[in-house]
Amino acid sequence: MVTMPFARFLIVIAALTGVVRSAEVSFNRDIRPILSDNCFSCHGPDKNHREADLRLDVREEAVKQKAIVPGKPEQSALMERILTADVDDLMPPLDSHKKLTSAQKDTLRRW
Repeated sequence: MVTMPFARFLIVIAALTGVVRSAEVSFNRDIRPILSDNCFSCHGPDKNHREADLRLDVREEAVKQKAIVPGKPEQSALMERILTADVDDLMPPLDSHKKLTSAQKDTLRRW
């Protein structure tokens, strides 16, 4: 038989576990949609529109080219380009009329 204080303890642990899981960033759930909306038109599956021979739609390719360095945003070319103040290097480029939100940048950084 489970006592009430112990039952409350289990509920709190279960709730905290859910919070920790929801804070984890998943490529398919969290990162891919950001990249799809903002980056894939130039760095996606269509080789005729791909810029800089960079594919961000295939995680392994993006990691291999060091565009994305999971867990090390300071080494990620993607993070450097989305955080730069230099409009010539900024991604997405101004003429794309796309802009990452602070929340999206933070999600990419946490990943």
